[in-house]
Amino acid sequence: MDFREQQDLARRQTRILVGLYVLLLIVAAAAVGGLMWLGLTLGEQAQANQATGSATIPAEATWQAFAWAAGLTGGGILLVTLFRWFTRSDGAKVAKSLGGRELTGAGETNLSPAERQYLNVVDEMAIASSLPRPRVFVLDQESGINAFAAGTKPENAAVAVTQGALDHLSRDELAGVVAHEFGHIANSDIKLSVRVAAMVFGFTFLFFVARWWFHVGVGPGRRDARLRIAMLVGAAAIALVGLLTVFFGRILQAAVSRQREFLADASAVQFTRYPDGLKSAFEKLKGGASSRVESDAAAEMNHAFLFRAGGARLFDTHPPLEERIRRLEGQPSA
Repeated sequence: MDFREQQDLARRQTRILVGLYVLLLIVAAAAVGGLMWLGLTLGEQAQANQATGSATIPAEATWQAFAWAAGLTGGGILLVTLFRWFTRSDGAKVAKSLGGRELTGAGETNLSPAERQYLNVVDEMAIASSLPRPRVFVLDQESGINAFAAGTKPENAAVAVTQGALDHLSRDELAGVVAHEFGHIANSDIKLSVRVAAMVFGFTFLFFVARWWFHVGVGPGRRDARLRIAMLVGAAAIALVGLLTVFFGRILQAAVSRQREFLADASAVQFTRYPDGLKSAFEKLKGGASSRVESDAAAEMNHAFLFRAGGARLFDTHPPLEERIRRLEGQPSA
């Protein structure tokens, strides 16, 4: 496997997908701006007609209304996005929320042979990746084979594997799995994941705009019945734009996550110089071993796990195992 070529490919595709997010933001702001401009123009036209019997709104005024509406909509989406953008995720808190037991620090005493081996593998990968040793956890109650990394920067990162991974993976397979998680830390994938989720969350601002526009339409005041209907239709259209942007945003979010999984696979090969370890772990899953995580918090963290932890496949954040194995074998993508 040419892991550097795979890393370059995954990074290029991630940049393209983030660019599509920006395009989606512009389209959403323009669409909502246009709808609000239409409603404002109709309102001003109706008021002018009532006052003078006939009036025409200058084209310059209508374009100004559009610019203000689009600008305020885009600005609102960006503010909501930035609110989530700078959210800091502490890896240890995430691991504990999933039922993780810490092995580092005070937990390093009375370790089982499998846990000691796991800790040794983590130390080896920390050296190979030139990263500080993260806090290390095991999910004792999880019998499926899985692992994840959490934390928005190396200093607050944590790595966790399930008890099933310790029970059923060989040392080489475990090293490949842990190296994959170190790949996420080295490539700042957790931070990227938080920021991409923030972008999708930002589009929910459109629902607040739709609600406000609805209340303006049905609220008190002297308005022509046709104008009220137009404003209610506009509110529904804005809500539809919000629904579509969140829907397509989730699709792009899943696509970004899949590319980062490929990148972490390539990084694991870089750190271990042994693709067969991770490949063998993938083949165990392909052969029918379970990767399910039973914790109630697993659904929210599904994107962070090495393997799909459960949930709906509509917005799958993990590439097919067959494709991941092909890439590890150095075969061209299907």
